[in-house]
Amino acid sequence: MNRYRFPAILAGLVLLAVILPAVSAGCNEQPTAPDGTCCWKRFNLQEENRLQLAAPTVVDISESTGNILMRGPMPLIIRSGPGNDPTKSPCMNQTDWRFAYSELDQMITAKKSFAPVYLPESKKALLASQLEGFSLDDYHIIVVSLLDHGDINPTYFSAEQRDFGGKYSSCSGPLEAGTIRKQEGNLVWSTVGFCDGGTDCQELLNKDTAMTCSYANLIDQLSTLMEEKDPSGKKRLIYYHCVLGTDRTGGVTIGYLQKTMPSMTFAHAVVYASHLGTEDAVPVWPPNTASKALAKAYCTKINQVCSEEEGTRIMLPGRDTHSHLPGQEDPVMTPPPAPVPQQVPVPVQTPATPYDPAKAGEVTF
Repeated sequence: MNRYRFPAILAGLVLLAVILPAVSAGCNEQPTAPDGTCCWKRFNLQEENRLQLAAPTVVDISESTGNILMRGPMPLIIRSGPGNDPTKSPCMNQTDWRFAYSELDQMITAKKSFAPVYLPESKKALLASQLEGFSLDDYHIIVVSLLDHGDINPTYFSAEQRDFGGKYSSCSGPLEAGTIRKQEGNLVWSTVGFCDGGTDCQELLNKDTAMTCSYANLIDQLSTLMEEKDPSGKKRLIYYHCVLGTDRTGGVTIGYLQKTMPSMTFAHAVVYASHLGTEDAVPVWPPNTASKALAKAYCTKINQVCSEEEGTRIMLPGRDTHSHLPGQEDPVMTPPPAPVPQQVPVPVQTPATPYDPAKAGEVTF
């Protein structure tokens, strides 16, 4: 119910971010943009920066709708070029920041052969088929921003809001109709919080407040959006993100995997979230402790296996053998040697006297 209570507050924060440049006395790069905007050493979402980012990655695909779920960092162009050197790729004026539509399309296409290792073969085949001729124009885009309401992040969100025609919905409320590149699209502002494993986790897990949205409701919303057919007739591409694509984004990934794949343990979900859908990809992007704590509280809520011990094992979808964590080999069971057949000795009777059936006195052996 709280999710409908604070739209005016959120709108005010975004309006303030639109009016004021992202300038701060503590800006960590110089020079700033001509209007005083600080880019805070952040990178554009673009292929040239792939190794510096927790790059856009497929999390899931629905076999019933063809909708694709992706995670990543904030999808913005805020600099004049790749990298984050303020002299080589200066920060642009805040009014020139834009949604990285073409760049996101390019980054998805560049990894069209990728599929998360935990997906069953049927989903991997469907994903490969859809990504083969991928174009973002063919999808209805839903962007779920996990950015917080601090001093800086509302400025980033305001750029997304501007490119979606000024329309967005809050938390897990009904989607607000917007446009992106003259096509229908939706923007959602759904901040999830951090907790220390105590009672604060329960509030962040279950309640919408002025500053955060219910983590549990967000996971349910993502699951629902994936299984719905979009009214536009297009398949959906749902992209959720924070700033770096690591902490809040990683925490949400953990919860989504455990919600939608009941055989997934918490320990394995953390590994897949940290390695962007693989078991050993580098660099690794682990969510912070506070984000993991909220995801673990959710794991407990939905009665999943929440141990972080490496010994916990799962049955991967479509597999008939147990998987193991990265760096951990399944024990090799050496079968005992097959017993060597032993010949059973046939008793040989040695008569006390020679055999003489005819009683003729002529012994025959």
